[in-house]
Amino acid sequence: MTSSRVKPMARRRFAAGLALVASLSASGAAVCAEETNMLQAPADMQPVQPVPRALAGPAVGPQSIVPPGFGATTPSSASRAAEPSGPAQLFPTGVQPAEQSVRVLGSVPGRSGSGIEIGSLSGVDAATAGLLSGHEGFGADMWRGASRADIDSYLSRLPVPVRSPVMNDLARRLLLTGARTPEGAGNASSLLAMRLNLLIAAGHTQAALQLAEAAGKERSPGVAVQLARAALAQDNEKLACDALKDIPPGNDPAHDRMAAFSVKLSTYCQIAAGNREIASLTLDLAREEGLDDPLFYSLASEAAAGITLRAPEPNELGIMDAAFYRLAKRDLPKNTAAIAVPALLPSLLDDPSISAEQKVEMAERAAAYGLINGRQLAAFYRKPRFTDEQMAGLLTADIPESSSLRRAMIYQAIGSAVAADERIQLFKLAFATAETAGLYYPTVEALYPELSAMEPNAALRPLAPAATRAFIAIGENTKAREWFALVAPGGQMLGRDGRELSGLMRVAGGSATGFDGKELSAEIIADLKSGVKSTQFYAASEAMLLDALGFKLDPAVWEALLDARGALTGKVPPEALLNRLHAAGARDAVGETVLLALDVTGQAGPGSVHPRASAQAVASLRAVGLESEARRLALEALMARSSAGRG
Repeated sequence: MTSSRVKPMARRRFAAGLALVASLSASGAAVCAEETNMLQAPADMQPVQPVPRALAGPAVGPQSIVPPGFGATTPSSASRAAEPSGPAQLFPTGVQPAEQSVRVLGSVPGRSGSGIEIGSLSGVDAATAGLLSGHEGFGADMWRGASRADIDSYLSRLPVPVRSPVMNDLARRLLLTGARTPEGAGNASSLLAMRLNLLIAAGHTQAALQLAEAAGKERSPGVAVQLARAALAQDNEKLACDALKDIPPGNDPAHDRMAAFSVKLSTYCQIAAGNREIASLTLDLAREEGLDDPLFYSLASEAAAGITLRAPEPNELGIMDAAFYRLAKRDLPKNTAAIAVPALLPSLLDDPSISAEQKVEMAERAAAYGLINGRQLAAFYRKPRFTDEQMAGLLTADIPESSSLRRAMIYQAIGSAVAADERIQLFKLAFATAETAGLYYPTVEALYPELSAMEPNAALRPLAPAATRAFIAIGENTKAREWFALVAPGGQMLGRDGRELSGLMRVAGGSATGFDGKELSAEIIADLKSGVKSTQFYAASEAMLLDALGFKLDPAVWEALLDARGALTGKVPPEALLNRLHAAGARDAVGETVLLALDVTGQAGPGSVHPRASAQAVASLRAVGLESEARRLALEALMARSSAGRG
């Protein structure tokens, strides 16, 4: 006999776990800046966001952009719930286990040399669990000097996923690093649950599952909720439903997101277990309690009783939505590729029922978020089939220029093109359309085999700027110099392409001591005085990023920059946030510096913020020893301001 956990209707109480995303109380004072302001943002420029409460405090002076610049200092150095008696769980049980110390740090699949340490961190809670340590992680002491309240506040604003390869990588590593918890009382929601939620939001559901398991079997309700979400995203029904026993009862699904999640997960598990009558009863009770979600009722009713209810198509396809679409055996919305949350993309790419054409758009989104690499994107570009007429008329095709299928056609055409002129045109078109779509880096990686097989020669000179830019972007500096020789024959730079590409190579790998400071300063000053806004913007960004990387420029550069500051654009983070980032780098606070750098650069990445903000992020990452990451961040920021070799 199946045990029923339905409470009397008169009480109308529903089961639920903790909140998926806890509301975080921010605290802390802004860090004072000792330097006077040398470059104010234009008066009409709006901040990225209001100053967070954690950064609120007395007014402080903004920081200088002049040397020594940006603070690039040298671092100073509970009981378990019983298993259900029957095959069905109507609601989760009400037992809330206490969090335990971390016991095991595991490795991320597919990554070698991550220096994983297996051990125990005593006196701390499950928030210390991690999958990364050693070189790839940020160290067990990465929260040293930071308060729990501040870290909770920063994590609540962490922008994931980001259309920036380096910032996505930093966020992933930060969330997977096993570290001692910061000092101070935390929020009601565990730090581990917050990390899991962010990993899922970024699309790293497999890593989230591994991290939850590394924390041990005794899970807090918040961790159990995130484990269930990650399991549902991977269509792991058993693991998702097993998590119900660690989620306590809750109330008011009409207003409490955790209560609503608990009801939906319980309904899902009842239907999956074949208890359709109990599921129908749960749906009736949910309606009485005021839960308003027509799509949920429509899908669940179809799965439980074969009843089709009208409901609007979703504007965003979430994890729970997709789970009920599967359960109801209903076709996914036609625009799934565009509206699916990142967590669903890996499983959708493996779904044989989805067409190759739809998967191209999904693969592009997954590549933009760092969930697949460029080589994998290339495999999806090869899958669609185009007619000979479409391929022959590629440059005038009726497929929209900005569409995923058009980019797949260009990719396929490059593989079959033989004539040099045709290949040049196709490569430039591929890079230009990819950059417009925010897919430049994975596209370069996808085209790497074809591009690297081409030997630079005079016949390919028109391709040289685009090829140089592409090799710089993926760190192939030797190949970049070979192609750059066609742009600047005999060492003489020709036009803006030569000037800007040389600047990109310097930022990517140039020495801060082995360069001609006088000559470079003169070039930057000439650009700043050109009167051309795009040229001024590039030069201003270059100057600030070089300074953040430790390059010493003439003082005259900063005087010219002040005169050209009206040409600078980009979102401006709150001044207090920049001050806090500066201070975190100066005191070698690795975890806090990475968090604040992500906060400062924002969802759109380093190319969208004011140059001063990206330069501060670069300098602070260098200050905590993340030199290569700082270089990559500076390169992304400067490439966004450069028109050289765009195709």
